[in-house]
Amino acid sequence: MREFLYAPDRILVNEGEYIKELILLKEGKVEIFSNFCGYSSVESKGIFGAEMIVPNTKSFESIRIVENSRIVLIEKELAEKFLLSNSSLIIHLIKKYILKIISLNNKIYGSVKKNKNNKENIKDKNLTKEELSKKYLKISRRKLFHHIEDEHFRIYTKARWLFNKGKIKESLNELKKIQYTNFDIYFQAEIEIWKYLCMILISPDKKYYLEKTLKEKYPFVKELFSFMIFESIITNTPLSKPLVTYLKSGYLIPSNTVLFYEGEEGNWAFMILTGNVRVSQFDERGERLLAVLSNEEVVGEIACFKEIQRTATVFTSTPLQVIKIEKSNLDELVISNPAFGLKIVKNLIKRLDFERYWHSPLSFEEKLNFMIKKYGKNILNKSQLKIEEIKELFRINDKKDSELIDYLFKSNIATLRADGTLKFM
Repeated sequence: MREFLYAPDRILVNEGEYIKELILLKEGKVEIFSNFCGYSSVESKGIFGAEMIVPNTKSFESIRIVENSRIVLIEKELAEKFLLSNSSLIIHLIKKYILKIISLNNKIYGSVKKNKNNKENIKDKNLTKEELSKKYLKISRRKLFHHIEDEHFRIYTKARWLFNKGKIKESLNELKKIQYTNFDIYFQAEIEIWKYLCMILISPDKKYYLEKTLKEKYPFVKELFSFMIFESIITNTPLSKPLVTYLKSGYLIPSNTVLFYEGEEGNWAFMILTGNVRVSQFDERGERLLAVLSNEEVVGEIACFKEIQRTATVFTSTPLQVIKIEKSNLDELVISNPAFGLKIVKNLIKRLDFERYWHSPLSFEEKLNFMIKKYGKNILNKSQLKIEEIKELFRINDKKDSELIDYLFKSNIATLRADGTLKFM
């Protein structure tokens, strides 16, 4: 680490450059401005240039000294170690990158107006966005969806809260109220793990019998973070930081569950640990797929910064293990587990870098290859996407369905399953 005193008008970083050192402002003021994000501010504290912690990512902003400033430059090799030892700076970066995403969204989508040629369904005239989303999700998907705020999820979260407060008997009583057989087998396993853990803490002599029962009944149980906690507790092994984070704020959400509808108010987000969600908008024309999000991606991150109306409907396509991030617990989560906070920072940087790349001039082949690499063939195949959904997800507007299918087949990129979904090879 090296410390310098810089005079006004010194340019520390130009937007679009690779960053060589992390920049910590100790005294003075700097102006930052981003043409891409449509964002600018003058700041008297903070850290800059964190894009360097994600390989091959260029700066999103230019940084200029506006008054005599004391700057500490931190070498690339020390950057992550330095941030992990300064959780307050990680929190600062999370909020900073969320502001950039908000600004970028306003720049890209703020001026988009509703097409007057799309006549509104008279029956939908008095419905809110949330009501419209619920209506057309049901029509489009033709199946029953749970919601994260339904009664049984409320009981589940209450039971977990009681468990963390040491009120084990009260937690067990709440867990017994949950009719979990109505949900997928992963959620059934989740509820039984917490029930059995409560029973063991009340009567320790049952621990090995209950552990054996879980393993025999649910062959996949070792994949669940709750079972990892279960095993740590019955063997008196200290919980690792990721498991402490899951114990405090982690949940398993079954498949076919809505995290939030477009138009809902929200002040929380999720980091996905395992599983996939679909981010979509619904109307009388059906579903418009905006994104598929998976491991270590954050959904609803803007709500960590300010209370907003959701701009899309997000629902699970597989069982999901997540960390719930709220405005009220963001600081605590990062302070107790800085590595978790740094994952959020990296995810936000990747989100911005994706948009920057996507808005650069790209050929059809470059778009296609980039998106397949971004999502990964495994996630694309698990999502069971139809050709029109691939076009929406990959933002390909200049090809007919038949042209795209023909290209995928001839290039040995994907084949068509019997149900009409694509299988990537």
